[in-house]
Amino acid sequence: MDTELRKADVGRYSNADHIEFHKTSDDIFDRYKTVINDPVLLTAYRTKVTQEDQIYKWMRRSEFTEKKAEADHERDKIFLAIVENLHSFEKHFDPSLRDNAKHVLNLIGNYRNLTHTDYDAETAGIDSILERLNSADYLPAVQNLQLAPWLTELTRLNTLFKSYAVDTEEEQVKKPDISPKAARNETDEAFRKITLRITSIIDLGLVDDIVYKPLVKEFNVHVDHYNTLVHERYGRLHVKTDISQGEIEPIEVQQYTGEPVYVIPSVKVSKTEKDGTVTVIKLKFSEDFTVGYKNNTGPGTATLTISGIGKYTGEIVTTFNIAAIE
Repeated sequence: MDTELRKADVGRYSNADHIEFHKTSDDIFDRYKTVINDPVLLTAYRTKVTQEDQIYKWMRRSEFTEKKAEADHERDKIFLAIVENLHSFEKHFDPSLRDNAKHVLNLIGNYRNLTHTDYDAETAGIDSILERLNSADYLPAVQNLQLAPWLTELTRLNTLFKSYAVDTEEEQVKKPDISPKAARNETDEAFRKITLRITSIIDLGLVDDIVYKPLVKEFNVHVDHYNTLVHERYGRLHVKTDISQGEIEPIEVQQYTGEPVYVIPSVKVSKTEKDGTVTVIKLKFSEDFTVGYKNNTGPGTATLTISGIGKYTGEIVTTFNIAAIE
């Protein structure tokens, strides 16, 4: 029988799964309240669960708020993908790309946990980042890192979110005092404190194992159930496909014009499905992969490094020829 609590992947639960998980957790903790022996923590947790439940019911009643939450989720995904992309560039062989990535990441670092702040703070933070990245201080880095398409999409989603944020008077009256995202975070924090309390009780031997083991067993079954739901529902989206064995279409000889030569290759990868069938996928530049260049500033043989991003990982290195001006 387990003697350690499983870790609940609460950050990946849907809103519906998140509140149901915590309501059941609250029931479990209540049944074992004599083991936990901390009524202050238990009461605080129940208060946060009740608060989140009320907000979730309000969200379900408001189609407008549903759209707003969806838009927030989409902009979160793009923002986090940009950060992931920048971290990939930090490991690039090209020093200029590494330096540019660090320069932009230093700016973003001023807005810590931006996707976990309330709606208004995140909207203002994204606006501020976009404004800075379009300034002379950052524009060369943005161009070198080829971030423009990402920033365009982030701008579109942030603008879309702001269009949903213009509440009608009726919706404003019904709006809770705390945002759904903040309510989730507060519930998770109260939950974390109770699990730390239980872990301390076990580690310090404050109660006999015959007392706490039933709690641990029931809790772990509960956590496994919800973690499995997440894996089944979203797991495939988070399994990165290795592009290192991918296929690159031959790159034609490029004519040197006096400027650095940039080529966007055509990249395809094969994916084997569960039934054994093989699907060939053509990757999208800036969404599925980035490109780094070496020796592309004059005639000769240039090196091109393709790096997987987003749902893809791994690298492919190839070359292409640059012909001299005749």
